[in-house]
Amino acid sequence: MEVLHYTEEDKRSLYESLLRGYERAGEKSVALAFYGNHVTWKQFMHEVDCLAAALLSRNIKAGDAVTIFTPNIPQGVTAIYAVNRIGAVANMVHPLSSLQEIQHAIDLTGSKIVFTVELNEELVSNRDVEVVRCKTGGYFPGNPVGTVMKLGYGIAMRKYGKAENVRAVTTWTGLLKEGEKMLKSGFTLPPEVGKAEDTAVIMYTGGTTGQSKGVMISNYALNSISMQMLVEVGEGNTDVEDGFLALLPIFHAFGLAVCIHAPMISGMKVVLVPRFETKGCFKQIKKEHVIFIPGVPAMFERLYPMLQDYDLSDVKLVVSGGDRVPIDLTDKYNKLLKKNNAKVKFRAGYGLTESCGACILTPNEYNFLPNGCIGVPLGGVEICLTVPGTTEPAAEGEEGELCYFGPGMMTGYYNNPEATNEVLLKHDDGRVWLHTGDIAQVTDGMFCFRSRHKRMIKVNGYNVYPSLIEEALAEHPSVAQLCAVPTPYKQDRRIKLFVVPAEGANTETLEADVIAYAQDKMNRWSVPTKVEIIDALPLTKMNKVDYMALEKREWERV
Repeated sequence: MEVLHYTEEDKRSLYESLLRGYERAGEKSVALAFYGNHVTWKQFMHEVDCLAAALLSRNIKAGDAVTIFTPNIPQGVTAIYAVNRIGAVANMVHPLSSLQEIQHAIDLTGSKIVFTVELNEELVSNRDVEVVRCKTGGYFPGNPVGTVMKLGYGIAMRKYGKAENVRAVTTWTGLLKEGEKMLKSGFTLPPEVGKAEDTAVIMYTGGTTGQSKGVMISNYALNSISMQMLVEVGEGNTDVEDGFLALLPIFHAFGLAVCIHAPMISGMKVVLVPRFETKGCFKQIKKEHVIFIPGVPAMFERLYPMLQDYDLSDVKLVVSGGDRVPIDLTDKYNKLLKKNNAKVKFRAGYGLTESCGACILTPNEYNFLPNGCIGVPLGGVEICLTVPGTTEPAAEGEEGELCYFGPGMMTGYYNNPEATNEVLLKHDDGRVWLHTGDIAQVTDGMFCFRSRHKRMIKVNGYNVYPSLIEEALAEHPSVAQLCAVPTPYKQDRRIKLFVVPAEGANTETLEADVIAYAQDKMNRWSVPTKVEIIDALPLTKMNKVDYMALEKREWERV
């Protein structure tokens, strides 16, 4: 696999890499598309500079954290690069975070400025911060359709409160005007501030095992993963008018590195979609000539019917990450892509926040994928398997804990050396590896995801992996979706399934059918003893199945 090697000159900040895309695209090309409004590169770069100037006027210095609490809207993307422009750190927080989560992120990093939107501004109350008020519909188009959109959205947002007891509140447009006035009066922005090794962003783990941790990702890590993704798709085959779908969130490592930074440093058009809605997303794909489509399994499942009669001959990338990709989803998308004239295959990937979102990807060409396949390491990335919880190498062909070494590795958890030292471990080769806590196996030369190590369930003393159960039983024709969790059993535990039935399934016999099916597929300790039918599986804020919510629900019944 080709590796895009960095020279000393290429070891730059995110902003300096952005200049590469600006030069390639030119001022008149579209940088951001947002529901029909096109922000040109000239406008975008000007707003980055204006915002950077305004932040400097507020005494934001290199290394200071600025919290960005927005979805995928133009203001959020502009803020990331403006913050990086002056060497500060973008503290990226999920816009649907709870009061406790956002206050933890602000207090942890000492942020003094927070970019918010209508639905979450009130959560920043009672903090010594300046709130920058960004309207979600602020960049809707200025035509009649856009005017109606702004009006409707404005009415819907009235139910949300404003921030109280804060140091100051400034509007987005007001802040840009301040910065523009400074630049016109002769204020000069520093030419170079950030270094490759400097922390560019802080992103948060899901917090499913306690309070979320702030993952520090450097300029070099983000740049290297973004550049390697361009190698994967063949940057020479891209055009500045190509649309790149940015549905995966900017506060998610894969979303920022792959869906925002990679296309921007190549000068492509980033199509921002802040919230997934099937028809609306498909409309943007058609309207903006989107030919790079990254997503997650749940998104691809819902888009599938919309793409049945859509010409896919121009598509250059269809990739799914964020969760285990079922083999049947890969198979049906490959059939769809072939039927609709695409020249690419459906690709699954693997990564985590601590590896800057991407480290393993299925090849562009393959004839067969084993179950759970996540592919081969990206260029410049090394993967090894160890006996879980140790640095001892796993036996060849055996399952082991997946460990990562590569340019996308986090520098650590912010202000949490204890947690950092638990996952960054020195191996016998003298190098420090990231221990992911995930179980994998090598099959036919490719890595296959087996389970989250922390999700392992002890049943009668045996290790049982829910993801393997789900993978096997997902093939049952009466099952649309499922999730395996532990359930109390005497002094021990057994396995229970929550199942969303497939259309037309016989729900009266579903439990017996699935259990009988499982008995032919797996060992006795993995066979579920209970099946509960539900309408939909709960999802986390990252659109992954919230198995912990189902576990909690099950154990609270005891």
